[in-house]
Amino acid sequence: MMTRLGPVLIVLLLAIAAGCDGGNEESATQPSPTATTTESGQAALDRAVRSTLTANRRLSVYVLWNNRIPPWATRSTRGPALAGLRAAAADRRKKGIRVRLLSDRFQVVSIRLDPSYTKATAIARGRQRVRPNRLNGTPAGRSVELNERARIELRRLGRTNRFVVWRVELLD
Repeated sequence: MMTRLGPVLIVLLLAIAAGCDGGNEESATQPSPTATTTESGQAALDRAVRSTLTANRRLSVYVLWNNRIPPWATRSTRGPALAGLRAAAADRRKKGIRVRLLSDRFQVVSIRLDPSYTKATAIARGRQRVRPNRLNGTPAGRSVELNERARIELRRLGRTNRFVVWRVELLD
């Protein structure tokens, strides 16, 4: 039962603790208007990626415990990532277990925006402690600690500043 828990919990790596780079430090020299527009546009897209990762984390924790995909899932996750979540939830339902997240330490190592600004790639490291439970909520085994890295591909929705998680690949 626990051998398949790791891939099921990949989705937990899709998240980020809330927050972005804090300040808007201003330089002593004023950049050109074009540079300012590009930088602020990239910063907005970076914040959109981080926001999507946060929403996806909430979705992942919900699905781990409830073993179902809620109607609001497509706000943050689509494509192969959503299909993987759906399959993992069905597999856990079939086995009569659900997973409780006991602790979660998550770090986004990097975010890279594609030059076309239609895609982004995030590298994340997550360390979680989870415990399988029966459907009635009683523990079904010992807690397990996961320490994983993942590459997360995000796609931009049209010309908006919104992204969705599209694909997740374990690196370790």
